[in-house]
Amino acid sequence: MLRLNSFLPAMALLTAGAAAHLHAQQLPLAPGVEKLCSVEFDKDARRPARVEDQALPCLEQTAQKLKDTPGIKVVLVGIAHPLYDHAEAEHGVERMREDATGLDVRFSDVAAYRAVNTKAYLTQWLKADATRIIPTTDEYALGRRVIVYTVPGDADFNHNYTKTTPTNELKCTIKPCPIATEDVLTPQPRGKIVVASSPTKAH
Repeated sequence: MLRLNSFLPAMALLTAGAAAHLHAQQLPLAPGVEKLCSVEFDKDARRPARVEDQALPCLEQTAQKLKDTPGIKVVLVGIAHPLYDHAEAEHGVERMREDATGLDVRFSDVAAYRAVNTKAYLTQWLKADATRIIPTTDEYALGRRVIVYTVPGDADFNHNYTKTTPTNELKCTIKPCPIATEDVLTPQPRGKIVVASSPTKAH
């Protein structure tokens, strides 16, 4: 297990790197890039990359934006936090295969799974076009969310306008596809979010 005396210097180094590096969350954004909304991952401590019910408004906004604006794509920027996502617990370090349950995700994969799981919800349940959604990560940013950016329609795997790191998906939908020897991620299953109806008031 990662000891506290080694974990704190690592946190300080990561924070310093975030301050010094120009990442997607800093302004000004590139021309043609706009922040649309963000999906938070702060309620389910057991499954840190599972798309939560509270994400639905942002997901629906993203799907509608893609539908209404054919000339754009969206970039999903997944980020994680070593403290609040419990990097010290060393989940998944002894596992050789992917964790389909979402209960044993390596900290190094949390941000990427957040991005691919968000894309999976958009495509499976809101019927968004997978070829227009680019999952990425920003290792220099700290947080527990996926930030959604709209970008010009010519964005691709190698040039997404946000300077973030593209994530390799098992099913390649963003060209050019990664080479066969690179690691890829499979979205973790997630049912459709059901909006609870308001109770009927008695008259």
